[in-house]
Amino acid sequence: MEPGSLVLVDYTLSVKETGSVIETTIEEEARKASIYREGEKYAPRLIYLGGKWVLESWEEELLKSEIGVERTVEIPPEKAYGFRDPSKVKTYAARRFSKPQELAPGALVEMDNRIGVVRTVSGGRVQVDFNPPLAGRTLVYRFKILRVLEDDVEKIKHLVNRRLPEVAVDEVAVELDGARAAIRLPQRVLLSEGIQYVKKAVSEDVLTIVKNVKTVEFIDVFTRPEAESTGGAQPTPQQPQP
Repeated sequence: MEPGSLVLVDYTLSVKETGSVIETTIEEEARKASIYREGEKYAPRLIYLGGKWVLESWEEELLKSEIGVERTVEIPPEKAYGFRDPSKVKTYAARRFSKPQELAPGALVEMDNRIGVVRTVSGGRVQVDFNPPLAGRTLVYRFKILRVLEDDVEKIKHLVNRRLPEVAVDEVAVELDGARAAIRLPQRVLLSEGIQYVKKAVSEDVLTIVKNVKTVEFIDVFTRPEAESTGGAQPTPQQPQP
């Protein structure tokens, strides 16, 4: 593998100390580990090597890997999310939270411009842990690089799917004309909330990763609903009154 490669990877991430699976791209693995979520898309992950899309220490292992060869690597805490820092566990009066009655262990809260996890709630006091959830843990990645994307049209389709998971790769239409890429999305997402921000993000991804493309355009096409385009039922003309 080389930096700049765009690859599809199947992987399962677990914690060595507990053996618990915390992420996977494989539905069967998710069900086996009891972390399956209805409606979630289980499919190989798109990774831009050298783009820091994943943990840097795992990216280094991906660069050493070969297509189709399954590997298992361990990432120690110092190369993952660091060691736990007791000073990052703080205690607050419950009244400082907007909805103290809804606080419970495991809840995410924001305090002092930081996101933390509630550890305990007792006697009007709330203990919040600002350490990364995986701090102090050794991570175990079992993974296989399935493919390296070579075709520019395919790369763009996958980059769109990364930003719009609800749009399948084969639903994206892409035309390349020299250094210009024209992208057409399904009509159902054209008025989605935040779609302009998504288009901007996709454009930045394409211009960074697909070196032959210098200009990105989105072509929005709206068509008349099928019932209207075929005419539908026509009203019966009224007879003139005598």
